[in-house]
Amino acid sequence: MNIDLHVHTQERSACGQAPAADQVRAAMAAGLDAIVFTDHHRLAPAERLASLNATHAPFCIFGGIELSLDDEDFIVLGVPDVRLEARAWSYPALHAVVRAAGGFLALAHPFRYHPDIRVDLEQYRPDAIEVYSHNTPPAAAARIFAVAAQLGIHPLSNSDAHTTAALGTYYNVLARRPANERELIAMLKAGQFSIHNTPLTNRTTHGR
Repeated sequence: MNIDLHVHTQERSACGQAPAADQVRAAMAAGLDAIVFTDHHRLAPAERLASLNATHAPFCIFGGIELSLDDEDFIVLGVPDVRLEARAWSYPALHAVVRAAGGFLALAHPFRYHPDIRVDLEQYRPDAIEVYSHNTPPAAAARIFAVAAQLGIHPLSNSDAHTTAALGTYYNVLARRPANERELIAMLKAGQFSIHNTPLTNRTTHGR
């Protein structure tokens, strides 16, 4: 199952250039089987996700959020708590909330803005780190893999798509199709996936 864990929409991200429905259709056309909407400091309404899933099944749409704090950006899945939309978080506080909720926490596009990582990942380990994306410096890949190995966390490959054209090159392949969000998070935490940074060749088949 091909999944992109980092996708933005026009409705909830100021920098998003495509509506959610267009992002879903573009992801399907690109050969993906699922995406996660991770808008900046905004959660996707549960009823909107349910509507999109009903319309586009068996394609799957999950909800998450991207938070900017302490000079880094983080992706959070599995914590549908409106408190996350506040901008006053510190990384240790966010880490504690995500851990208490059993959610998934990943450092997004490290080294994008500065040559070092500005939070204490050793004391507050995330579940994963984004190695590939449209906004992750390609030259930083080796350093990011090294950080992942040092911390014992999983590398990710996501589009960070703000447009429909950005979907389909960076994605993760799950070992099986998760039954729900909880199972998706369990699979991600267990590393039951592989990462890819090449365009999908099958652009019509879904539901793997």
